[in-house]
Amino acid sequence: MIPELSTRRLILRPLVAGDGPRIMKTLNDWNVTRWLTLVPFPYGEKDAAWFLDHVTQPEAGTVWAIDAGDGLIGVISVKPDLGYWLDPAFHGLGYMTEAAHSVLRWYFARSSEPLVSGYHIGNHASRGVLRKLGFRETCQERAVRVSDGAEVVIQRMALSPNDWRAAHG
Repeated sequence: MIPELSTRRLILRPLVAGDGPRIMKTLNDWNVTRWLTLVPFPYGEKDAAWFLDHVTQPEAGTVWAIDAGDGLIGVISVKPDLGYWLDPAFHGLGYMTEAAHSVLRWYFARSSEPLVSGYHIGNHASRGVLRKLGFRETCQERAVRVSDGAEVVIQRMALSPNDWRAAHG
């Protein structure tokens, strides 16, 4: 069962079938999908249906819809890495940092293991979110982006429980 988390401006809740159209809309924006390794482009109804079915499976980890009060604006997950994406209409407003902070508080209340994440080189916004949260760079790895078959470089990062507690009490 995925717990509902809330922040000052957001509700992090389980995904529902009604989120499909907003997922499709956002992931059909190349400015979102180009920073994601495993997302096809264009992104169709079958892709959204598969994703919504997949997130209910135990191997999917914990996946939340980010809801600012009028429906889904993004997705954040721990599976086991921290991953996320956000509708561009909501970029630059601190929503992702706020959502991720809530997820990290939830994660470190349950785990003493470091949490890993990463960003595609060139994705300065994602890099900024992870740094604000206290993640430290570890190594780089190459991956093939599903959407166009391009090889991308991902900067891996990690956040230890001690670093989290030192920065966020």
